[in-house]
Amino acid sequence: MTTVSLSWVMTWAQGQFMQMYETLNSQGMWLDQVEAGGISINGQLYNQPVCITNNEVIPLSQASIAELNSADFHTAIRHKPEIILIGTGSQHVFIHPRLTVELINHGIGVESMNTEAACRTYMVLKGEGRDVWAWLWPITD
Repeated sequence: MTTVSLSWVMTWAQGQFMQMYETLNSQGMWLDQVEAGGISINGQLYNQPVCITNNEVIPLSQASIAELNSADFHTAIRHKPEIILIGTGSQHVFIHPRLTVELINHGIGVESMNTEAACRTYMVLKGEGRDVWAWLWPITD
């Protein structure tokens, strides 16, 4: 079980030390917990794949990453987040290269990784105030 309830920001002061401090930001979507079979977002547990936008959680009908297609990203393309994270469940799986190319051609970065890594990355980027969306599949192991 991975808990990712708070955002931590690291700073480097003149090359001598690293300091970590907690940033609290109650706006937006925040991941509370990731565990086998579910993802807790803003206090609600989701047992199915979800898309997290800036202000809502959208349940996904796709059972696997392989089912994603261009139409699944139309709303994101209109809103132009800086980056889309794809959490592929327990194991890392690449999305189809044509989807990556399409998003990059619209100026949106895209990264796929296992869901735990995607959740950690999401929280760091949100803590920095970045515009990030995520497509997350639950961990099955």
